[in-house]
Amino acid sequence: MSKKEVVHLYKKVIEDLKSLIEKGEYKKGDLLPSENDLCKSYDTTRVTIRQALSALANQGYITRKHGKGSIVSEPKTGLGILSLSGVTAGVGDQKLTTSILQKPIKREWPDNFFYKLDERESDAGCIFFSRLRFINSVPVLYEETHITNIDLPHFSSRNLENRSLFKILKDNYKIEVKEGEQKIWAIHADKNISALLNIKTTHPIVHMKRRLQTNNKELRIYSSLYCNTEENFLQDSF
Repeated sequence: MSKKEVVHLYKKVIEDLKSLIEKGEYKKGDLLPSENDLCKSYDTTRVTIRQALSALANQGYITRKHGKGSIVSEPKTGLGILSLSGVTAGVGDQKLTTSILQKPIKREWPDNFFYKLDERESDAGCIFFSRLRFINSVPVLYEETHITNIDLPHFSSRNLENRSLFKILKDNYKIEVKEGEQKIWAIHADKNISALLNIKTTHPIVHMKRRLQTNNKELRIYSSLYCNTEENFLQDSF
C-alpha cells in the first residue's frame, strides 16, 4: 500500500468513527471496536488504526484507557478560532451568529496596549469594535478587535453583524491576512466576561491575544478573545 493510500485510509477511519459518534451510534461511555477488529474491518495495520484513534482522542471524541480500549467521551464540536482563516470559517456546519456590542469607532490606541506598536501605526490610531459570537444560540466567544487605521476609508460605517471581518477586508479593501502570532492562557472569567458568556466566575475559559499581519505591511489586526470551551474544543489543521 502506498504512502498516499495509507494517509487516505487513516483519514477515512477518523471520519467514519467520528460520524458514528456524532450520529449517536456510539454514545458516551461506549467502547469502540478493538484495534484488532478495526484492523480487520479496514484491512490495515495496527499503526494506522492507533494513529487514527490518537487523533480522535486529541479531538475530544474518545478517551483511551490501557486495558479497556477506546471509550466515547462527551460529544463536543470543534471550534477553529486558532486558524488564520477567522472564526466564521472555523465553526464548520454550526450556526454562527454575531452580536455587535461596540460598533467600529476610530480612536487612539489604549494605554499599555497588549502588543508593542511601531511608530507609524501608533500615530495612525486604530479602529475598535467588540463582538459576542454565538454558536447554535449559545454565547461562546467574546472578542475585542483593534485594526490599524490605515487605508480603511468608511470602515467605521461597515455592518459587521453576522459577517466575516476577513471577507469584508478582502472584498472592500483588498486586505488579506498573511501571517500572525497568538498567545493563549487558561483563566477564570471576571464578572464582565462571565456575564457575557453566561458562565460562573469560577468557570475556566480560554483567553487568546493575537496579532495578524496583512498584505499591507503597515496594517495589522489585533484581537483579544475569551472563549468558553465547555461545549467545544479548539482545533485546527496543519
